Amino acid sequence: MNILQHAIAAIERAAVRAWPALETADIEGWLWRHTGGGSQRANSVSPLAFTGADPKAAIAEVERRYRERGARPMFQVCDINVPADLDARLAARGYRLQEPCTTLAKEIAPREPPAEVETTTVAGEDWLSVYLAGISEDRRPIAPKILAGVPAPRAFFLLRQDGRPMSAALGVVAHGVVVAECVATLAAARRRGGSVRVMAALEAWGAKQGAGIAALQAVAANEAAQALYAKLDYTRVGRYHYRVLDS
Repeated sequence: MNILQHAIAAIERAAVRAWPALETADIEGWLWRHTGGGSQRANSVSPLAFTGADPKAAIAEVERRYRERGARPMFQVCDINVPADLDARLAARGYRLQEPCTTLAKEIAPREPPAEVETTTVAGEDWLSVYLAGISEDRRPIAPKILAGVPAPRAFFLLRQDGRPMSAALGVVAHGVVVAECVATLAAARRRGGSVRVMAALEAWGAKQGAGIAALQAVAANEAAQALYAKLDYTRVGRYHYRVLDS
């Protein structure tokens, strides 16, 4: 097992911190999250820890809370859930599997960032114009509220082409990991190396903040994203999917 695989718990905890929900609750150690809108992470349970003795009762409490808000119960299920048989428990309860994803990571060291990439601590209008263009319509109204709650240390990276916004990313440092979020390039500007440069800036910034690992989570079926991160030497260290109860 290499250093990245040893660090999977820190990577998963950092990823949870990097994309905060607007409403949370502790359910026997599980982090219950609700935000509304289309973000799956911000509307699902993160079950990285469990302090209770009755998972069945905890699942029932999760369902009660979501139904109170008119939302479907949802869990984000990864390789290190507690209890370990949570996925099987949810499947037996009628939860369907949704959107398999991969957790990717690489070791990083201090270096100079690309000079042309702008770095700020807030999401400006130009940064938002790139990010919002690449997400589904149901996520756009709530995304600025989530972004406003992203904890420090954080940085927003923006690359322009001919003065116009081209590529963007968000970096958040926690637990010795810089998590890459919101990596996007406008459709008309793709295949010009924009995402490569904002990722280089993000990694350089993260290392300066003390992170030794850069990590991100990407949809497994997104071939373009998987190819990009493989090109940047990211390797798969984990995986996750969602379990959703429709009835």
